[in-house]
Amino acid sequence: MIERRFLVAPADLEDAAPGISVIRGDEHHHLRRVLRLRPGDEVSVFDGAGRGFRGLIESIDAAETRVRLTVKDERRVEPVFEVVLAQGIPHHDRMDLVIQKTTEIGVSRIVPIIAERSVVRAGKEGEWKRLVRWRRVAAEAARQSGRLRIPGIGEPVGWKEFMEEPPAPPGRSRWILDPEGGTTSGAGAIAHEAGTRSALIAVGPEGGWSGRETALGSERGFRPVLLGPRVLRTETAGIVAVALCLFLAGELGAGDPGR
Repeated sequence: MIERRFLVAPADLEDAAPGISVIRGDEHHHLRRVLRLRPGDEVSVFDGAGRGFRGLIESIDAAETRVRLTVKDERRVEPVFEVVLAQGIPHHDRMDLVIQKTTEIGVSRIVPIIAERSVVRAGKEGEWKRLVRWRRVAAEAARQSGRLRIPGIGEPVGWKEFMEEPPAPPGRSRWILDPEGGTTSGAGAIAHEAGTRSALIAVGPEGGWSGRETALGSERGFRPVLLGPRVLRTETAGIVAVALCLFLAGELGAGDPGR
């Protein structure tokens, strides 16, 4: 039987009475009008912040669906080893693909980067209308892949601005994909090292990183890495880097997860 999963607000996971979850908004509309579910049907709910339950629909009205929770979702689906992807924003809708696939794979957070060679820029008033869509793509991918957490999608920032953020927490390795100046060869370089608990991987846009950007990254502790002898598109590189890092950390069926 296909699992029917619905995203709810954390405050609605146990609203009004113990053991009751409330489904509202677009999720409620999809349940009621598209899937045409009925009281007594089994569904799953998750809050995108790590909690999930299975339950039975208790009631459906015009505004909301109430679900009586029966079993907590205890599956280990979230990686222990965290991977943060700083992705140079690709042209057109390719960022959607990066967000969708890396969410399915297990990325923890995605930071859209406006690099010197980025084609995409903010609108006239600096608004990022795509951000709403990107977060919706992440939520849908988390739902489809059975995740309990939705990766955070930050506001797009410049590379220099990103470098000025607070220092990374202890135990995080930093890598910058640089096909032109990478001195560390081989995908194995992005495996987590002894003592590391997370990794930050920076991927440039279509035109790659500028010399100033790679130099700044080096000053801030980013080590250059090559994924192999072939040059990958930016969207491919981001997906491959996240997958390799989690695989080598034991989160995709290899090694010892959470070492």
